Amino acid sequence: MPKTLLRYALLVATAAIVQRALFSALRIDGAVPDALLVLAVASGIAGGAERGATVGFFSGLALDLMTATPFGLGAVAYLAAGALAGALDTALVRSARWLTMAVAALSAVVGVVAFGLIGTLLGQAQMLGGHLVAVSATVAVTTAVLVLPTVRACRWAEHDADRLRAAVR
Repeated sequence: MPKTLLRYALLVATAAIVQRALFSALRIDGAVPDALLVLAVASGIAGGAERGATVGFFSGLALDLMTATPFGLGAVAYLAAGALAGALDTALVRSARWLTMAVAALSAVVGVVAFGLIGTLLGQAQMLGGHLVAVSATVAVTTAVLVLPTVRACRWAEHDADRLRAAVR
């Protein structure tokens, strides 16, 4: 477990750096891709709803440290997106790449809309507008594209260091 925690901390830090250094400069119709949301969704797909909620919470906190929105807003929205991705992926009988990408896109849209709705409830009225559609579309497409390699990174973080344990029993 400590290794898993350390690996996910490394993934969150890496996603925060990629978000700040690279993705913040990639504007598509005024919206930017969201590496931290991709990580939250991918962790839910790789590790289940509980893992997605946990990693989503900490990914959202990392986002909250980088933006001027109410503190905790990203944590709550990304927690919901990660948990939803984990629950949807677990509920699927058959797993295919396109289904994983669809689950990721849907979960990302839920995260973005939750961010906007909760932000509006907290007094940030500008979050609910026509721009939310452009942000949702941009984040959905980029999340669908980036989720497969990010799921691989999350499976690395989930990987048990002692591979021979089951063979010894």
